[in-house]
Amino acid sequence: MIDRSISSLRTLRPDTDFDKSIFWFRDDLHQPYAISPMGMTTLQAHHAWGYHVAAEETKLPSSKGGHVKIHKGRVYIGFALIDDPEEIKKREPEFGKLVEYCIDHWDEYYQKYIQEVISNLDTLNCVDADKLILPHLLEHLKRAERINRRNWEIHFMLMYPADAVYFTFEDFCNKHGLEEKDFVNMLRGFESIATQTDEEMWGLAKLAEQCDIKDTIASTDSGELLAKLAGNEGARPWLDKFQRFLDIYGNRVVAAHLDVTTPTWREDPVPVLDTIKGYFKRMEEGWDFYESKKETHDQREKAISDFEGTLKDDDERKTFRRLLKGAQGAYAFQEDHGFYIDQGSTAALRNAIIACGKRLYRRGLLEKAEDVLFMTYHELVETLEALIQNEKIARYHYSAFVPNLVKERKEDARMAEGLDAPLTFGNVPEKMTDPVGTKVFGIIDEILHPRGERIVAERLEGFPGAPGVVEGPARVVMDYQDFQKVKAGEILVCPYTGTAWTPLFVKIAGVVTDTGGMLTHAAIAAREYNIPAVVGTWNATNSIRDGDTIRIDGNTGIVDVIKRADKS
Repeated sequence: MIDRSISSLRTLRPDTDFDKSIFWFRDDLHQPYAISPMGMTTLQAHHAWGYHVAAEETKLPSSKGGHVKIHKGRVYIGFALIDDPEEIKKREPEFGKLVEYCIDHWDEYYQKYIQEVISNLDTLNCVDADKLILPHLLEHLKRAERINRRNWEIHFMLMYPADAVYFTFEDFCNKHGLEEKDFVNMLRGFESIATQTDEEMWGLAKLAEQCDIKDTIASTDSGELLAKLAGNEGARPWLDKFQRFLDIYGNRVVAAHLDVTTPTWREDPVPVLDTIKGYFKRMEEGWDFYESKKETHDQREKAISDFEGTLKDDDERKTFRRLLKGAQGAYAFQEDHGFYIDQGSTAALRNAIIACGKRLYRRGLLEKAEDVLFMTYHELVETLEALIQNEKIARYHYSAFVPNLVKERKEDARMAEGLDAPLTFGNVPEKMTDPVGTKVFGIIDEILHPRGERIVAERLEGFPGAPGVVEGPARVVMDYQDFQKVKAGEILVCPYTGTAWTPLFVKIAGVVTDTGGMLTHAAIAAREYNIPAVVGTWNATNSIRDGDTIRIDGNTGIVDVIKRADKS
């Protein structure tokens, strides 16, 4: 009943013919926690819609996209694979033309769509929803919902050809004896919105030193820091720059999962302030942001030169350079879409929803504004429409429904966290044929028929996400609320990472994740920061505890527990 309460329409029904025919996979990569009613009926609904629209428009040969449903409070993706060889054959030429175009014109293809996303978000972000009269607020909410859906269509219109371009480059490299863990070095070190964000935070760290407030920032709790600096006239240039930073980058959602339950950096800037503090320690150790960028650039160019030197003739080198350029552009997209769509679009929708929650709170229908997240989108629209039609009657009428519903769903959410939701079920294939399932989600044959994600292991195996070997203390982080616990030099162990986790990469020595493949955020970010990564282990957070000494080998994908921490 928990699932049907959240969304009867999208409840996964394992005993029905359709759901039994689909391979279902628990989406810990995007949502490793129980989903909220509002998140399921907005972001997750749009996630699935975007899959299907883009698969049809691009004529993706192998799949019609993914179904997204809820089971035991958790989000599952159902891979709608195309098995008919004739249908695949009909779709291949059109998709192939798109891929060939994107290899040579990725920037044009990307800009066409991403500029639409930016324009969409600008129409929402320029509105102060708290100042709108109720009818206009309802229209703003509906616009935010429509734009979020459209932005997820665009997400997959970009993702499908981007991944295909990457796979084409991978095939070329593999045929010439170069493995994925090595050829990805030729794709990193380019400007992206993520590196721009990091550069701005580095600038704030340097400015703090110039303004003589570095010690104050380092010694003050991040939650109290801005109030303390407000009384320091010397801090004014720094505070002005910090506010400009939030104006541009503040729509990043601190938890980076596909729900609307967590605040943005504008609402809660503590992750930014903690990152700046992390830069202080790196500065004291002699690390420099720009020198690190140059080192990554030099490593990239050397990897390109070394591989090109192994090619036999001009035709091979010409093909290599063509595929390389396309792959470099498509690879950078993996981070940028997180900022504009996963993050920015979610933030714009959340802002509209919370503004509505404030109105319901003022009218006595909610105990606090954030409780609106325990309503579904359609329940919220219905309630607002009634308030607009006759506020007095609507307040009385919906007071019989909304408060008890929210209370019930809060209890359901607590119950859902303790439910044992299986990793896979349904029509589980013998092998994973969808390359996106492998590269992005990290679904390999062993995961299709899991050995047990609850097993505590002393040695774990995953994907070699980023090269290098490091040994050190583990820090297990399950969600954004534990970000402040991460100390410089620790090895991050977590279910997944997303764009909002990137600031942690400034200070960690390495990263291990439960989920994901070679194109997941943790692997890409680790390569940019020159730290080892092992991703897609599936039982790291169950096997490793805070303080355990572990060794991770990003060259082989192996994680060893060297010494268990003293439990006392």
